[in-house]
Amino acid sequence: MSYGRDILLLSVVFLVGSLALNLIGPIWPVYIKDYLNASMTELGFVFSISNGVAAGVQVLSGFLSDRYGRRRIHALGTLLAAFPPLMYALASGWLDLVPWAALAGFATGLYIPIRWAIVADASLNGKMASAYSWTNISWLIGSTVAPFLGGVAADAFGIRFPFFACFALILAVFPLTLLMGETRKKPVAKASDDTREEISRADGYMFAITIFSLINIVQGVGMGVMSPVISKFALTSFPELDYTLIGVLYAVGFGVASIVVQVPGGKWSDRFDRRKVMFWSFLVSSPFYLLFAYSRSFVELVLFMFLSNALLNASWPAFQTLMMDSTPQSRWGFVNGVSATTFWVGIMTGNILSGVLWDNVGAVAPFYVSAVAIGLSALLPLFLKEKRTEKNGEATRK
Repeated sequence: MSYGRDILLLSVVFLVGSLALNLIGPIWPVYIKDYLNASMTELGFVFSISNGVAAGVQVLSGFLSDRYGRRRIHALGTLLAAFPPLMYALASGWLDLVPWAALAGFATGLYIPIRWAIVADASLNGKMASAYSWTNISWLIGSTVAPFLGGVAADAFGIRFPFFACFALILAVFPLTLLMGETRKKPVAKASDDTREEISRADGYMFAITIFSLINIVQGVGMGVMSPVISKFALTSFPELDYTLIGVLYAVGFGVASIVVQVPGGKWSDRFDRRKVMFWSFLVSSPFYLLFAYSRSFVELVLFMFLSNALLNASWPAFQTLMMDSTPQSRWGFVNGVSATTFWVGIMTGNILSGVLWDNVGAVAPFYVSAVAIGLSALLPLFLKEKRTEKNGEATRK
């Protein structure tokens, strides 16, 4: 399946960027807690700094990309993202991380909404859900392989080594962003059918964006409250685990789980009512986030993490495509910025709660909050309207 030169280049950027960031993902909480002497509350604070800055930048980034173009902002964000991992490796205390975590959030806020807008730009003449599925696989391949490699590297060369590798990989991928063309479509005179389609998308789109934003916030809290404590919880519950096995947990529980549902999720989005795809995906996944906390073995840790993420991520093509079909093309950068911002606001809020709950309620408390939040988010898609264009799928089949 081909979507052109720019999408192929973007797929490589996704792949290498994911390899880089996920090298440090499994060891990041352990590094902050055990090597830089942070408490669990301070660990949550470091996570929240990055996510908070990212949340504050993404709407502006998406708006500016709609107005002035996507290429330069995307390239700048990618370049800036290379430097925080290098400075993380050189830190001597957890407070040294704060300015660099803020820079990482700023860089992420610049490029995240633009990358997803580029996919929408380039898939107007095909099935958008499938385009998102295949593009997302590039990211997920990296998130499957890299956690294992990062764990092995940390065991073999020391816990700081993956941070240096992350810096080198992001810096190496930056030139590819300069080779990409500008994908933003400039306003042109529209045929009457296209004009009616644009008006239809614009009708009530702010309500749709409000619902999508609420989904993002609630699910962001659910994901953010558990993400800082997963590695520490696994090592506390099963002290015999090493960094390599923690890498396996992330590789299978996040990476493989997300990859295997991308193509089926895209097909379900093209074939069925996307609101129902989201409802069932959110609802059925929620119990497994809590069951993770009651795992009796490493195998159960992997199994419950796999099921929770696979079931939840099956909804992603439906979510993203319905959001694009519900909004005007001329606002796609802005809409992706709003979507990314609200998700990161939820993540930041969850991060702050995470350490506080761990320190004051107990190690299982973040997982209860996560399961409840994901379950509650299942109600929100029911308020949306199914909007589907002929370009992006067949008529809805109830």
